[in-house]
Amino acid sequence: MRYKIIISGPVGAGKTSAINALTDDKALKTDVAVSDVVTSQRKDTTTVALDYGVIKYANEDVVHIYGTPGQERFDFMWDILSEGAHGLILLFDNCRNYPFRDLKYYTEQFSDLIAKTGLIVGVTRYDVTQDPDVEEYKDWLRELEIKADVFVVDARVKEDIHTLVRHYLDQNADISSLGKQQRDEKKTVEAAEVTTVVPPLPKTILNEETAALTKMRLTEKSMRSVMKIQGVTGASLANDVGELIDSTIQDDDINEFIAFISGLTPAVQAIADMGEIHRIMLRGSKDENLTVFVEAEHSLGVTSERKASVPAISQQIEDTLQWM
Repeated sequence: MRYKIIISGPVGAGKTSAINALTDDKALKTDVAVSDVVTSQRKDTTTVALDYGVIKYANEDVVHIYGTPGQERFDFMWDILSEGAHGLILLFDNCRNYPFRDLKYYTEQFSDLIAKTGLIVGVTRYDVTQDPDVEEYKDWLRELEIKADVFVVDARVKEDIHTLVRHYLDQNADISSLGKQQRDEKKTVEAAEVTTVVPPLPKTILNEETAALTKMRLTEKSMRSVMKIQGVTGASLANDVGELIDSTIQDDDINEFIAFISGLTPAVQAIADMGEIHRIMLRGSKDENLTVFVEAEHSLGVTSERKASVPAISQQIEDTLQWM
C-alpha cells in the first residue's frame, strides 16, 4: 500500500530534521540560507518549497513523506502538497512563546485535510521546556474539537519520527484489506457513482481562558525587538482605546493613524462579525509600508522600507514575538 503523509508546522519546529532523520539524510530538500536575523539565530537554512522522502517497510507499505514550508508567505504550497494526502503530522516547537496560537492557526489552515484524514501532533524541544505540557496540548485540541494523539519527539531522532508514522499506519491498518474488498465488490455489483463530501471541522468558540492563549503580549520590549529587523524603519505601541504609548516613528500622522486603528479594530470585530483581526497590512504607492499587529490589549504598528516584502517582514515580526 502506498501512503502520502504531510508534515507541517511553524518555522523551526523540526520538519526538515524529521524527514532527514526518517531517510538517513537522503531527503530531497529545497532549503535556502536564512536571510533574516530572527530566524538565523535558530537555524541556518529554511524550506521554500518542500522536503520529500520515501520510507519502505518490510510488508511492502511505501510511505511518501512531504514537508511543507513553515512560513505563511509560502502557504500556497500547503494546499498543493496536501492534494491526495492520507495523513497529517503537525510539529510544534514547545519553546515558542505562544504554542496554542500556532496550534490553532495550523489546525485551521489544514482543517479540510484533518477532517478527511485525522491528525497526529508531535511536540518538539520538550527537553528544553515542559511548559506547556502534553496534557495542555490535549486539552487545547479538545477545546478545538479535534481528535488527535499527541507525542513528545526529538525531530532529529529517527525512532521518534518513525513512532509518528507507524502510529498513523497502525490506525489505518485496515485500508489495504478494505480497498481489496471494495474492488472485489465492483466486479460483481454495478454501483452508482457516489460523491462523498467530507464536512470541514466546525468553527469552535473558545472559552475566555483558552482564547487568551492565542493573544500575543505586546510591550515596549516587543517594540525594541522588532526595531532590530532589517527593513523595519519604525514602530509604535498603542492600547485598545486608541492611545499612543510609545513610538520610534517621527511622523505624527502615522502615529495617530496607528492609534486610531488600534482603538477602532475591536469595534469593527464586534459590529461587522468578521472574526478576529490580527494583522492589517497597508502598502502605498510611494510611502513606507505599514503593518499593524492587533492583539487583546495593545497594537503594534510597524513601518518598513518601500522595497521590503510586506509578507516577509510580517513573518519576521511574528517569529520575533514568538521567540524573543
